[in-house]
Amino acid sequence: MDISMFISNLPNKKDTKRFCTDDASGSTSQAANVVEAMEAGTRTFLIDEDTSATNFMIRDELMQRVVNREDEPITPFIDRIVELSKEYGISTILVAGSSGSYFHKADCIVQMNQYVPVEITAFAKQEAAQFPMPAVKPPKQNTPSFDRRIRPDRAFREDARMKLKTMGRDGISINHDTIDVRYVEQLVDAEQLSALAYLLKYAECHLFDGKRTLRECVEQLTELLETKGPAAVCESSYLPCGLAMPRPQEIFACINRYRRISL
Repeated sequence: MDISMFISNLPNKKDTKRFCTDDASGSTSQAANVVEAMEAGTRTFLIDEDTSATNFMIRDELMQRVVNREDEPITPFIDRIVELSKEYGISTILVAGSSGSYFHKADCIVQMNQYVPVEITAFAKQEAAQFPMPAVKPPKQNTPSFDRRIRPDRAFREDARMKLKTMGRDGISINHDTIDVRYVEQLVDAEQLSALAYLLKYAECHLFDGKRTLRECVEQLTELLETKGPAAVCESSYLPCGLAMPRPQEIFACINRYRRISL
């Protein structure tokens, strides 16, 4: 995955335009999740400061003075948030409780006062003017590359008899490979995971050919579901019950967490 929009010049010289790891840090994980959502066509980010990687979200003025930008591999989200809105059409709703730096960037600021929302944009902007942001522009970055093409897996092409198993809302097992989707919080029903298992099996047998991009594969899977229903991807003499329609975003999330695939 191309996370160079946020991460570059890693100490281990890893290529962040084709980033892949089994042991990601908090910042690289969040960068990958943001780019994954962009690839899936999202139009809104919902971000909770409490569960975010601090060094991915912001670098305060003192830190920027002590550590030069050229020595820091992370371009924080705050430096890209306006670019994401203007150039990619992606809005951000951020729940923040400790850092006021985003007041400079926000179009609308709402304070929760004893569970009652109060719009305080003008006041917050006035106060923020007394704490100007460092006049340092983020490095210009090209649009992330979404040209990811999954190579065919001969084992599945030659023998499509795969053992599929869902583990509640935690994951999917395909033969001996487990896809962990515990943190894909929008999945609310085990029936969605069952449908994702059949979709992934169909993609392994028919779509992952090293020529189609991941976007094209997901578009074809979504079209099959919408026009022909789950029967189109089950490929059996009977249609299993207990399948619920996932969105394209969940299909992307499932494939991105499938460690067996190769690009």
